Amino acid sequence: MEELQKNDFIELTVTGEGTDGEGVGKVDGKTVFIRGALKGERVRAKVILVKPRFDVAITEKILTPSPSRVTPPCPLFGKCGGCDLQHMSYGAQIEYKRRLVKDALSKIGGIDAEVEETEPSLFEYRYRNKISLPVRQYEGGALKIGLFAKNSHRVVETEDCLLQSEKTAAVIPVFRNFMKENGWRGYDEQTGEGDVRHIVAREAGGRLCVAIVACRKIDCRDFVGKIKAVDPEAELWLNVNRRRDNVILGDEWYCVIKNETPVTVENLKTFIHPAGFFQVNDFIREKLYACVADLMQGGAAVEAYSGAGLLSAILAKKAKAVYGIEINRQAHEAAMRMKELNGIDNFFPVLGDVGEKLPAVLKECSRFAPPSEIFIVLDPPRTGISEAAAQTLLQSDANNMVYVSCNPATLARDAARLIKGGYRPVKIKPFDMFPQTANVETLMVLKRARNLT
Repeated sequence: MEELQKNDFIELTVTGEGTDGEGVGKVDGKTVFIRGALKGERVRAKVILVKPRFDVAITEKILTPSPSRVTPPCPLFGKCGGCDLQHMSYGAQIEYKRRLVKDALSKIGGIDAEVEETEPSLFEYRYRNKISLPVRQYEGGALKIGLFAKNSHRVVETEDCLLQSEKTAAVIPVFRNFMKENGWRGYDEQTGEGDVRHIVAREAGGRLCVAIVACRKIDCRDFVGKIKAVDPEAELWLNVNRRRDNVILGDEWYCVIKNETPVTVENLKTFIHPAGFFQVNDFIREKLYACVADLMQGGAAVEAYSGAGLLSAILAKKAKAVYGIEINRQAHEAAMRMKELNGIDNFFPVLGDVGEKLPAVLKECSRFAPPSEIFIVLDPPRTGISEAAAQTLLQSDANNMVYVSCNPATLARDAARLIKGGYRPVKIKPFDMFPQTANVETLMVLKRARNLT
């Protein structure tokens, strides 16, 4: 058979599953990734991308459906890039994510270890407490606010997102109407012109915190009344991003309206800045953090990549001292305010890069506990831990280490480094932080091999 070409139609049986929730099959021995198909199905699909080693196709018709197939509730599923798995039953999603973690550890890290069942989310939809939407202006004057189509910068316009809490989702139509009423223009990626690049909203402790990401400093005061109609307690910020790249937030921040009353999260008083890291699923965050806290047996703790410091503050209830290292200044300042608001004297937020700060922080910890009793928590971004951080960890004598990861691939890479340096995984558990997507949060507990009985 001749090589497949773009726009060819194929009929095949799906024999596997990919890391983005797509089905996998073969045509004349060549791998084909089929978007919208489930393992075990017979499908008719259209080829949309041809590569030397694999092809990509989109499902056109389900000939033999999987028992796990369900009808997606969102009309934009398959068009926008926000979801991967709405066509898969939730029970099947949970098992898929366990296999995803196990396969990544095995294939990338060479780690053959038991992976526990995935902790399910309480809510399959309406679980996200944060939304970040591109605002774009297209040729002909069309303003679009929505989500990017998969693997593109083409905005798929939406009035709602079923993953979002009702309060964060309500920001979408309100802001779109405001832009049109005020003649504001979306960002044009080709020219770099426009007024607004993104709208970002987070709900924490029941309160909305909204940031308008603009190309320059603009007057946002007229939007205060609009967002107050959604949440009378809401905060509004202006962020200015003058860059010509894909980074969402810039370095300039202006507070348009501030609520001086702290919110309560996990029984802790805090203020959440729009730039500060905060887990997007409240229910799973509580489950995950409780699991980490249960592992803490006293001594001292270090949380690397600590965000706004919430987990560090929880660990401080059991530890003699906790150090939280975070490079984002706004998140660090939020951690400092949390420390003060709650009178946590044994929590020490540290501003800086983990690779640079970790050696000195571990030395400081030794004032409160011997190295073997230092409990290290790693919660890095998707890129994983740096080489410098990895080397410091291997040179430490810490016995207990917890790695919280949102990327099975970099978890596998980093865990392989740590295992080679003398650690062993004793617990691996996925948490479904992101239902309806192929993303998964994973908790890995590692101990020094020489201390295992």
